[in-house]
Amino acid sequence: MATISCTNGHFFVVTDCVSRGEAAAVADASGGELADLTTDSLAELSFAEGAFADLKPCDAPRSGLIAWFDTFDGGVPEGTVYVIVLDTGQVMNVAAHRAAAWTGFVLAESR
Repeated sequence: MATISCTNGHFFVVTDCVSRGEAAAVADASGGELADLTTDSLAELSFAEGAFADLKPCDAPRSGLIAWFDTFDGGVPEGTVYVIVLDTGQVMNVAAHRAAAWTGFVLAESR
């Protein structure tokens, strides 16, 4: 399992393309847990320049490099899941039934 660490060492990205259903287990297997982001911690997501340059996007209809994470500001709207576009920092919640066919990276945080 390859990972890319955030410059603050708290968050990291597991670069395996997995479904949302597999994301928590992948985070756990890599020594962390699926990230719980807040408006404040979103500002902490800083990765070294070029960290994602050699990665290819996973199978998702969204453009860019997406990663699954758990909650944003303490919750998840019913029937949705969260993704973040790693190369832009844009957070989106997506209907869970649509996202079920996608794969993405995993945004995890250290325990």
